[in-house]
Amino acid sequence: MVSLSKRRFVQLAGLSIANRILPGRLFAQETPPRRSSNKVIVVTFGGGVRYSETFAPEGLRNIPRLVALRPEGHFFKSCTNSGVLSHFNSTASIVTGNWQRVDDFGFQPPAGPTLFEYYRKQSGAGPMDAWAVATNKSFASMGWSSDHAFGQPYGANVVLPKQLLLEAVQEVVKKGTAAGVANRDDVLQRLEGVLSEGYEGVGWTIFKAGRKLDQQVRDTLVRGLVEYINGPEAPTSGDELTFFITREIMREFSPRLMLVNFWDMDVAHWGSYSLYLNAITKTDRLVGMLWDEIQANPSYTGKTTMLVLPELGRDGDQNTANGFLNHRSGDPSCRNTWLLAMGAAVPKGQTDRPVYHVDVAATAAELLGVKAAGIAGVPMRELLL
Repeated sequence: MVSLSKRRFVQLAGLSIANRILPGRLFAQETPPRRSSNKVIVVTFGGGVRYSETFAPEGLRNIPRLVALRPEGHFFKSCTNSGVLSHFNSTASIVTGNWQRVDDFGFQPPAGPTLFEYYRKQSGAGPMDAWAVATNKSFASMGWSSDHAFGQPYGANVVLPKQLLLEAVQEVVKKGTAAGVANRDDVLQRLEGVLSEGYEGVGWTIFKAGRKLDQQVRDTLVRGLVEYINGPEAPTSGDELTFFITREIMREFSPRLMLVNFWDMDVAHWGSYSLYLNAITKTDRLVGMLWDEIQANPSYTGKTTMLVLPELGRDGDQNTANGFLNHRSGDPSCRNTWLLAMGAAVPKGQTDRPVYHVDVAATAAELLGVKAAGIAGVPMRELLL
């Protein structure tokens, strides 16, 4: 059985994706980008989370790490999602700076240029410098838009860790002992435990809108994933896997721009309030660990701004006893969220004035030194002093 370290796994995946973002001749001739000191990581409490379970007084017990981080950062008390209350459109609005209204399930890319495209096209940054890592498996097209002046040549690497794991399950079951797996049923059970965290479930459709890995690389990754899932750092949820892949990308490639989508809290659709609260606390812990990595990593400490926000809220309890199940009512509980900014250059404090999800891309563009023309969002001036 071929041994493959976790870091080598990420490297192979990234290089395979990069070869599809740029033609081979351009990738070979790529020159190092003109870099400034600023880096930006946008982190979403994907799946939807309400104020009442987070920064409302009764929700603080669910987010101990964010509560501890809040005095060290800048807290925006009101961050409003005024767009379509679906997962893909909400996050696409965050990364484009314009309210999106495309297919809710990721079959269409964002309608306007993403922050990744603005950054790479204007700075000359290469494909290893912009990444999106998403627990939500419908985010395969989140890294670039349908705008013909931008698009895939300037897009981000998109890594869907749960999709890679599900493909590994399928491959292990198909090949059996030929893949070098002594107990494939045990491996399948372990992988299913990770994949079943979240509303989609194990049998949920895997969208193929993204790029497929080369067969040779994919076969190698399957062997490496089997080793990984049986190792000491084996994740117990999709979001833990997303955190691990994010950390390895940071250590291996030190990208200047990242989107990290945590999503396990969408398990709320199953109707279990306790599972929803557990997922919130788990995401809180992972965000804290990500901040710890930023502080410990020489490539990031002192030069990184981390922007944390829910992609949307969830329905309120005014008209139902279980409003947390869904996020389509459009009531204030669905739209009114918060944003926490962390970083060495971020002034400590709180802003009560309303900001909007589309303001994230505008602010990140300013921090990266690029111009995002024609977007609805405006920079959050409190972070640009």
